Amino acid sequence: MLLRCAYVVPISRPVVSDGVVELRGDRIAFVGPARARTGEHVTDLGRVALLPGFVNAHTHLELTDHAGLMPPGPDFTAWLRRLLERRETHPPTAESIRRSTQQGIHQSLAAGVTTVGDITRYPEWTRPVLRESNLRAISFGEVLALGRRRTLLSERLAAAASGEHAGPRLRIGVSPHSPYSVEPHAMRACAQQAEALALPLAIHLLETAEEEVFTRTGSGPFWTYLQHLGVWDDDVPLPGCGPLELVHRTGLLRPSTLLAHANYAGAADIKLIAASGTSVAWCPRTHAAFEHPPHPFRDMLRVGVNVAVGTDSLASNPSLSVLDELRFVYRTCDHVPPAECLRMGTLDGARALGWEHEIGSLEVGKQADLVAIPLDHDPDGDVCEAILDGAASPVAVFVAGQRVA
Repeated sequence: MLLRCAYVVPISRPVVSDGVVELRGDRIAFVGPARARTGEHVTDLGRVALLPGFVNAHTHLELTDHAGLMPPGPDFTAWLRRLLERRETHPPTAESIRRSTQQGIHQSLAAGVTTVGDITRYPEWTRPVLRESNLRAISFGEVLALGRRRTLLSERLAAAASGEHAGPRLRIGVSPHSPYSVEPHAMRACAQQAEALALPLAIHLLETAEEEVFTRTGSGPFWTYLQHLGVWDDDVPLPGCGPLELVHRTGLLRPSTLLAHANYAGAADIKLIAASGTSVAWCPRTHAAFEHPPHPFRDMLRVGVNVAVGTDSLASNPSLSVLDELRFVYRTCDHVPPAECLRMGTLDGARALGWEHEIGSLEVGKQADLVAIPLDHDPDGDVCEAILDGAASPVAVFVAGQRVA
């Protein structure tokens, strides 16, 4: 099949005007000018830009049904309490989690997202749904093991790392949730299990300023939150260091690890992240909704940190669209080159999930994951800028060579 369009945006090389992408099975066989390829099976997509499918490096699809129920604000632990109260009044069931995950998959594909890094507390319920879908995913099974929950470590880690539902488009990962919900020994256990099974890792880190207060002193809003949960006990060990140093000490800081948020990474943190080869998933609109200070993504990029983009969940974000995130970044953050912005939502996201050799750019031999975006106006020389400055939604989405939206 030949897909012809006004512009092909490969990400890894310059834009091609009046371009074509040839699909052969589930792979890309050619990327270049339309004049170089002719044939009977040409689909002319018209005045669109054809890009690699977007990569949502950090999300929680099982929370899709929480949309609009708990608007975020500056008090993060208060928001967590509202989330907990929702779970208490509407206990999750296998049916509700599967339905919510399916809704998230549908919304993601419609938005041109073809790959996700999905955090799940219920891998036994979400993974079968992901495997049967058209979405490409890494399912990071969540582990919580602190205080009275520490006895659940073996059970939660086994469920998180289980490869029972893995498939060609579904990979498995492990996610020790955060420094305020996983004790140091449990972090080490997650790191060791991931290394033994060659699994990627993800952890929520430096999401709030209060996180460091907790890891250094065992006090502050997170201590109050854990007391409220009934989880805290006096045997919880106090690391006595910052969150990133804790992750480093426990063996989690490695190239196959993804740090979700990193909103409060300082200069020393960023230097350590860069040296370790660890990636960061920044969730721009969620970041803004919680009224955090400006994200240090520019400082990260300057020293070579791979910064990808995520949406987090609909409990804190109006959509699961990475394109919406990138347009927000472009319109609210000064001096972000349009091509670099699009790269964060495609190839850099693929690299963050360890999938850069298969997806994230339009290159011969890679998987044929593509999204077609109409152009609202004449690009006037910069197609990437026209995409980000527009408002159009995708009109065609392909995963592994098959049209899925």
